[in-house]
Amino acid sequence: MKDKLILNTNLICKADRFIPAKCAVEKVIEVSDSEFMTFSYNPMKQNHYLPEYKDLMGYYDGAYHGVLFVNEQSGDGLFVNSEGYDYARYAQYIPNAREIVQAHEQTAALGNLKKYMDNCIDGLIKHQGKDKEIRITLEDFFSDIDIADAIIEYAAEVIDNHPQIADCLPGLGVIEATSHELTETKLYCPLTFAMETEDSEYPYEVDPANYARYTVKINEAIRQSLTIDEDEIKHGLNAYTHSEQLAKKVYSIFPGVEARNGDLYGVFTIKSYGELEDTELAQITREMIGQAADGWGEGFEQHPLMLGGDEVCISFWNSDDDYFLKPESEVFPNQEISQTMGGLS
Repeated sequence: MKDKLILNTNLICKADRFIPAKCAVEKVIEVSDSEFMTFSYNPMKQNHYLPEYKDLMGYYDGAYHGVLFVNEQSGDGLFVNSEGYDYARYAQYIPNAREIVQAHEQTAALGNLKKYMDNCIDGLIKHQGKDKEIRITLEDFFSDIDIADAIIEYAAEVIDNHPQIADCLPGLGVIEATSHELTETKLYCPLTFAMETEDSEYPYEVDPANYARYTVKINEAIRQSLTIDEDEIKHGLNAYTHSEQLAKKVYSIFPGVEARNGDLYGVFTIKSYGELEDTELAQITREMIGQAADGWGEGFEQHPLMLGGDEVCISFWNSDDDYFLKPESEVFPNQEISQTMGGLS
């Protein structure tokens, strides 16, 4: 089986006909293997991604428009048009979806580069004629003006499409590019402070506002918790972003605490190259809730801090129905920051 082409697909017994429908992919979303399996085995159940992308889906211009979920492990996909619902009202399993997406994204510049490379190789082989030993060097390729121009054209196209790049200008043997300015976005959440006592095996909650004067110390502890590797130190929780494209657009995501209106809140400070689209912010929000609940936040909560003589465990997540992680404009409309974050960037 190792040498066989394997397809994961739906087989219909004694099908009388196949009637394909034209489908336009408005968004490609890479999801974990477990999430993809959940979507595949339960397509009629609520899918938390779909409400955020419902405006992209529908039937118009002679095609079904929807989103393509791609399994980050297998590369298979699920095309969904929810028609405004929160479940996969119309859906189709797409084997090898990632390869289809990559083939679609292959540019004309890359096609030209391949064409010139193929022509150059044919010419070099023919030039050496009947020689038994054929030797081809890198210099043979780079001395070909067509290949050199094609490399510049392709490289300029890739650079120009990079989320970090604002402008790109290819020249004679050189490419000049300008990066987007870094833009800051903040997401806020409630904090849970808990202390343990000798009288009870269960910790009891205390008011986070009582510790608002310790923001600098808490943020220093948070920084120290993000020291697993160089990537985490530089980019914070963005080191664990699932989307490769989003990870390129976002420079860093750092958790912290911030005093607002006499209370203490958790905050995730996002620095990105240019403004984040609503769908991008929604994806980051989901991932940061995951980090707060089961990732970085779970580990941080298990290491209590001494604050004014109190040993306190701090959680950025709770299971209450009123838990939120929302942008600053929604949590604090028309309000000013009452205290800085203690040096967190």
